[in-house]
Amino acid sequence: MSAMPQKVESHHGASRCPDMPRDANPGSAARAGAVAMLPLLAGYCPFALVIGATVAAHGDRLAGWAGSWLIYGGSAHLATLRTLDHAGPVIAILTGLLINARLLIYSASLARRWPDQPRWFRFVAAGLIIDPTWALAERHGEQCTDLAAQRRYFVAAGLTLGIGWSATIAVGALLGGHLEWLDLDIVVPLCLLGLVGQGLRTRGARTVIAVAAAAAVLTAGWPAGSGLLIAVAAGAIAGLMCDRRDAS
Repeated sequence: MSAMPQKVESHHGASRCPDMPRDANPGSAARAGAVAMLPLLAGYCPFALVIGATVAAHGDRLAGWAGSWLIYGGSAHLATLRTLDHAGPVIAILTGLLINARLLIYSASLARRWPDQPRWFRFVAAGLIIDPTWALAERHGEQCTDLAAQRRYFVAAGLTLGIGWSATIAVGALLGGHLEWLDLDIVVPLCLLGLVGQGLRTRGARTVIAVAAAAAVLTAGWPAGSGLLIAVAAGAIAGLMCDRRDAS
């Protein structure tokens, strides 16, 4: 008499999650996610301080700080604040939505990786998807197929980034004008370098990064957010072509 096959979520097993020891306890994946996010959070702190200083310049620091969760994305948050001064709230909201439209691509990517994850997790994870959390989830998912470990890893990484990001914006809002020495033209590339640095080790990732960077430079003068979408699309197409080349 044979038993029907059942889907089992393995919490251990080196073959399913090689980056964790065989006797790892359930909290190991959460700790790994938090620890993996810390270097990226450190790289994003100057950006968060700049946003906090911009919030302070607008007067209502509490309302501006609340935007760190309502507009979860540094570029979108900063562009919304700056557009608000010149074009009003409607254009500011549209600008933020356009810049954060890239998150739809990230969400689609993770949805294909997490088809067997429970609905509650996909609902919670949706609010935590941003460039660093997407990058870590993709990297971890390639190494670990344990569904429970993936959940703990992602949620811990997302909360670490979210809490640290929001707290740093609050610090920037309190310091205000004392942060005028921070140059946005310097801190943003530093943040991006921290995000893509590890990807430079593989040829396919280098191709995607180079294509996306070239597209971003060529579209730098385009209306707010549109150039970023072109760069994301160009990188995605380059990645698809690399995958097809490797498969052939």
